[in-house]
Amino acid sequence: MSSIPQLHISQTYARVGIQTTPAKVEIRQPQAAIEMHQEPAKLEIEHSYPQVEIDSRKAWGALGFVSFPDFPDRIYDRLNQIFLNNLAKKAEEGDRLAAIHQQEDPFAEMATDLSIELPELDYFDTPSYDNVDINVKPATLHLNWIKGGVDSRVQPNKPEINYMPGKVDVYLTQRNSLEITLPKIEQRI
Repeated sequence: MSSIPQLHISQTYARVGIQTTPAKVEIRQPQAAIEMHQEPAKLEIEHSYPQVEIDSRKAWGALGFVSFPDFPDRIYDRLNQIFLNNLAKKAEEGDRLAAIHQQEDPFAEMATDLSIELPELDYFDTPSYDNVDINVKPATLHLNWIKGGVDSRVQPNKPEINYMPGKVDVYLTQRNSLEITLPKIEQRI
């Protein structure tokens, strides 16, 4: 039997290669410039110390110790009182002399009382438990609060954006082909 010759066809398909590089985005932002100025708070304190004033001049005066600036004033006050007392006594004697309608003899009585009296000059203060004056001034305290604060200035920096686009490389790794092989035909005639 004879065989029928056959054509032999072989085909290869094309192959495509794809290589991709992804896109990149780089974002960088430098830190913001910050300037700060702080004003500290202040507390001002004003105070005075307590004061105690003690006036013991009356107590010393009751003991007979009188300071020199006060001594002439005390003598003058006492002499003024003695003068007023003597004036009242003379006025009383004048009233007795003027009373002639009474059956008395005031001249004889006054002559027997004619003696020189030297008044006692007393320059002492009156003794008392309240001769010392005490005056107390309390301490004072004033607080003054001055608020502080913070002054800040912020200068932001713009972001730096760097974009690198991606790539797509398409290439042929294998070509398509068609191969037809003819059979050998032998003919004999």
